[in-house]
Amino acid sequence: MDLRATHLMVQYGARTVLSEVTCALPPGTRALVLGRSGAGKTTLLKALAGLVPARSGQVLWNGEDVSRLSSTERRERQAAFGMVFQTDALFDSLTVRQNVLLPLRRRHVPDAEAERRADEVLRAVGLMDAAETLPERLSGGMKKRAGLARALAARPSVLLADDPFAGLDPGTARQVARVLSEVSRGGTLLVAAPEAPVDLPLPRWLLLRGGRLVHDGPPAPELEQGNDEALP
Repeated sequence: MDLRATHLMVQYGARTVLSEVTCALPPGTRALVLGRSGAGKTTLLKALAGLVPARSGQVLWNGEDVSRLSSTERRERQAAFGMVFQTDALFDSLTVRQNVLLPLRRRHVPDAEAERRADEVLRAVGLMDAAETLPERLSGGMKKRAGLARALAARPSVLLADDPFAGLDPGTARQVARVLSEVSRGGTLLVAAPEAPVDLPLPRWLLLRGGRLVHDGPPAPELEQGNDEALP
């Protein structure tokens, strides 16, 4: 999917969260969305996925203005998106496999195909041995990987990962970064994080500051050093 935002503004009540954000994300884009807490990273991902409305400006999916789509059309096109949340958002009463199968069944994927896809993504994230385990018995890193497997099972062309390394120890964060890099090849990958993860080198960085996009391009030395205020 070709994703674009043009002069995008998003408000929560009277508070402006994104202001005049413009970016073009063609198919196959692999980028980090960087910024400090409250910069608007999560809101940008949600806006691109059509989960929060724009106060002004546009989000375009393959040239279509999301705000002009009917609710049915929007839901149909949202099937192209996979979302990995900051929290694992797993259902505690369901096993790992059942959590992965749930969105496939909601999309009416035939049972045999759904089971095949679930096993495929569970193998990809290294969780086949834990497929029948309830989330409460998983480590934090395993829960992250289970959430990633659930997002990937629907075979999204756009994978949006909202701070997938939050709360993880360095070793587990490296493992999650490796899985993200390997399983998303060929599609669009946007990863929001407060700073650039060493183990997920992506060729494009988008830096948000106070809801504005202040850098969109290759990795910048100033950002690698954590000095985003040095950018204009």
